[in-house]
Amino acid sequence: MQYIGTQGANTNYYNIAKDLATLNARNEEITDRQGNVYGYWCKVQTASGANDSLTLSYCPNTWKVRNAFRKFHFARESMFRDAGVTKQEMGKYGRTLRPYFSQDHESSGDESPYLWDPGTTAAAAATGGEWTYSTLASSPTVTSEETMADTDAPPVDEWTLTILDSHKQEAISSDGVKTWESVAMVQAYNQDRMEEIPDATADSQIVALNNPLASLRTQTLTTGEILEIATDQQLEAPPYDIADTGDSTEACFDYMLVGGSTAGATAAMRNWGLYFFPAGIVALTNTASNSNALEIEVIGKELCKDVA
Repeated sequence: MQYIGTQGANTNYYNIAKDLATLNARNEEITDRQGNVYGYWCKVQTASGANDSLTLSYCPNTWKVRNAFRKFHFARESMFRDAGVTKQEMGKYGRTLRPYFSQDHESSGDESPYLWDPGTTAAAAATGGEWTYSTLASSPTVTSEETMADTDAPPVDEWTLTILDSHKQEAISSDGVKTWESVAMVQAYNQDRMEEIPDATADSQIVALNNPLASLRTQTLTTGEILEIATDQQLEAPPYDIADTGDSTEACFDYMLVGGSTAGATAAMRNWGLYFFPAGIVALTNTASNSNALEIEVIGKELCKDVA
């Protein structure tokens, strides 16, 4: 797939699944019917008409991303089922999730792939069809102990989905009603699950040995030394960031400087290599005008859980 970017410095978004549906004239789903997210193996090349620095960003293939897709897949099915909507009534193309990459992706939109028009003998942006990103609905929440009956809350809160970044909250009403414009899947997953925390505090430490075999094998060590080691292990925090809007809501990225013989009128394609893009959404940021031409060659499609 060939893309021609915008003229100014910008971040442009490319939805591989959407564009494959356009080029192959058939629907493309980024999850299976159990909510397992797919990724795409792709060769990436870029060309720049100016000296530039390019940043390619994409979703990480982490267990949080994969589980967030599963959780929202089943929550969405439950939402329709509880409303009496059957799977047939969900629409032919709306059976699975279609989230945005981030808030900026939602506001900026997608770049279209280019095809060759044999009539005009020139490249032309593909028209494509309708690709509707997922909208979900829930009851509004309140920021205090008051009940929904005591507020002027709307009967339903509708919001779109992003994979990464953070939630986009609408203004909280005067009576404490909180609604969302968009909900970030990984952040919501972080908030929904019980994060890993140390097993003990200073008030609940080991007070005696409880493993005779360990005592037998380490009988040359003192009880105090063993307890000190165990206490340190109990109080050890997870080896990853557990903040709701921390590392797990960020994207992976690669970076390339473009210059010299690859810029200007003699610009040549620069090979980035082979990548695996979970959910098939990619962003390319350029810092100079007349840049950001991109070529993505899709090699294969595979469930993310089978690549991890």
